[in-house]
Amino acid sequence: MKMNVIAMTLSGATILMASNVMAYDGTVIFNGEILDSACTVDIGSSNTLMVDLGRVSKTAFVSTGDEASTTKFTLRLKDCPVSVTTAKVKFDGAHDSNDSNLLAITQSAGAANGVAIRIKTADSMSLGLNQDNGYAYMLSSTADNNLDFYAAYVATLVPVLPGAANAVANFTVNYN
Repeated sequence: MKMNVIAMTLSGATILMASNVMAYDGTVIFNGEILDSACTVDIGSSNTLMVDLGRVSKTAFVSTGDEASTTKFTLRLKDCPVSVTTAKVKFDGAHDSNDSNLLAITQSAGAANGVAIRIKTADSMSLGLNQDNGYAYMLSSTADNNLDFYAAYVATLVPVLPGAANAVANFTVNYN
């Protein structure tokens, strides 16, 4: 009886050791830092910025990809610590079903169809949605920092159908 217990214990240990032996194809090392303080985001009450893209005729969109009503908006960062020298901004939101880089129009009764919103940097480079972007803004610790962006309606299907063309995006500032 004692031999059976010892044999079962050794068999169980062998099975456990065998299950821990696995092949792998590579290693991922995560690096980062949690900052004591960062810049203060100054975009208005309730940390919400309203960007008015205006009222645009559906005839402005002749072909898929046509843009209209490009509008500048600014995220202001102030009181940045000296240790923070650049920032990248990531925009998250519901992506358009025809182009995952574009922000979808909020679907509701009477909403426009065939149009989405493109977000661009100050240099008019398109920023992908729901992804880290490589565009870095230089920051000053002694002045307010205006991070300029542009938003534009973009035709994703033609013909564009008229209606409300509203959308919501959240943003995250990543400091370097």
